[in-house]
Amino acid sequence: MDILIPDTSSLINIHEVYVGRSYITEVLSQLFDVQVSREIPHEIRRHRGQLGNHGKQMLQFVRQARRYFHRERDYEKILFDQFAPSGNPCKNQGERYNCALTLWLVRRQYAGQVIMLTDDMNARRGFIDWYERHFKTAETWTSLDLLMHIYLVMFPKWSYVQAYSALRHVNPNVAGTREEITKRLSKYRGCLKLLDSMLKNMPSVKKMR
Repeated sequence: MDILIPDTSSLINIHEVYVGRSYITEVLSQLFDVQVSREIPHEIRRHRGQLGNHGKQMLQFVRQARRYFHRERDYEKILFDQFAPSGNPCKNQGERYNCALTLWLVRRQYAGQVIMLTDDMNARRGFIDWYERHFKTAETWTSLDLLMHIYLVMFPKWSYVQAYSALRHVNPNVAGTREEITKRLSKYRGCLKLLDSMLKNMPSVKKMR
């Protein structure tokens, strides 16, 4: 099973998504081995006001997904010292801890692809970009990429109308100018339409789960 390491930005952006009658955290737990670093539960607590009625649910989800490993702080400090030794140690802290978790999982030779889920464009252009160029250990997805993947796996349980509604809801929360947001929605809508057309013409499969 693939490992999914979500950051706080992505969890906030998808916190109102339902796939059929299943809440998004139930779906993530079904499709992935979800793991988070020590920093994410702290960040979720600080941002509970942005999670509305789902704050308690999301906090429980990240608590259950937290993975503590020996010398986690040492991993994070080494990454920071290499990336920005003169920078603000509080900046991109959640991303550094998630990347430290990724390195630890790879060194432990955990099976499956490691996916880092983030909608923080500044971090992706900064620390995460630096990390991916130096360590080929993970693939980065946005929340919109995740929704597309869920549609592929859950079809036909998740209808096109519901999936597109989720894309429309999440898209404005991903950073960008108004023009970028409009272009991005058009791109993902086109991909979703193509995927829907393909799936409708494919033979049905028996789900393994």
